[in-house]
Amino acid sequence: MANAAEGLTDAINAPVDKIIEALTDFERLPDWQAAVLECEVLTRDAEGRGEQVRMKVDAKIRKVEYVVAYTYDLPNGLSWAQVSGDLAENTGQYTFRPREDGGTDVTVDIVAEVGFFVPGPMKKLIREQSLKNSMRELKKHLAV
Repeated sequence: MANAAEGLTDAINAPVDKIIEALTDFERLPDWQAAVLECEVLTRDAEGRGEQVRMKVDAKIRKVEYVVAYTYDLPNGLSWAQVSGDLAENTGQYTFRPREDGGTDVTVDIVAEVGFFVPGPMKKLIREQSLKNSMRELKKHLAV
């Protein structure tokens, strides 16, 4: 996995296994991730985890659809990279560091390139909002 230090890190009051369970229950992602409109597991790995996953996402600028391939380095993290779809690039990762209080420090990093010109400051704002939204929605989902 790439260096996660460039992403956003926050403490989540849940153990690593609960976080992994939430992030890999792909069929339920649209229930709690506002931007995810549809999510379908196309293939599973030998352990039954989602390997290639099709997503339809409201990217604010427009709705996009893509297929990503997931790679697992559990319990340390998971990552994905686009296989096909509407974006020029879509890669990301979550890394997990258990805390002594039973919670987890979670780092998320996402790189999404739309494939058409977006001014640099706007691109940076979109990335920052994407990271913040991912973390906020994960924390809210696990607090239920």
